[in-house]
Amino acid sequence: MLDGEVPEKVEMVWGFAVPTRRGGRRKWPAALRAMAVERIAAGEGIREIAEEIGANKSLVAVWVKNAQPEAPVPAFFEVVPPSLEKPGRTQPVTVAPEKAAPSCRISIGDADIAIPPGYPTDHLAEVLRAVRASQ
Repeated sequence: MLDGEVPEKVEMVWGFAVPTRRGGRRKWPAALRAMAVERIAAGEGIREIAEEIGANKSLVAVWVKNAQPEAPVPAFFEVVPPSLEKPGRTQPVTVAPEKAAPSCRISIGDADIAIPPGYPTDHLAEVLRAVRASQ
């Protein structure tokens, strides 16, 4: 416990000692939290695990969320403004619909952005913010 605080009581959950402080808050051991997350990843429900260990289901959901690695987010997007000279724009090559993968094209001012299928939406939002800021 923190600062030498003596727990009011200690209960055993899944073989782990879970101390309870005076205010009723429990200090869940990291190994117990990891075991709960593993069982949920294996297919058990958050509510069932929470009921089994006597924890609030929102707390167990936070454990699961914190255990998931965050997707890497690019730190920098380079947006090059169009040149002052406007050479003849070439038309995009079109492919027969049955052979083309579904994609999206966005035109903002002189910027033409092609988004490939499966592009992460959070990255796309950053690209659009950068384009808007450069206008």
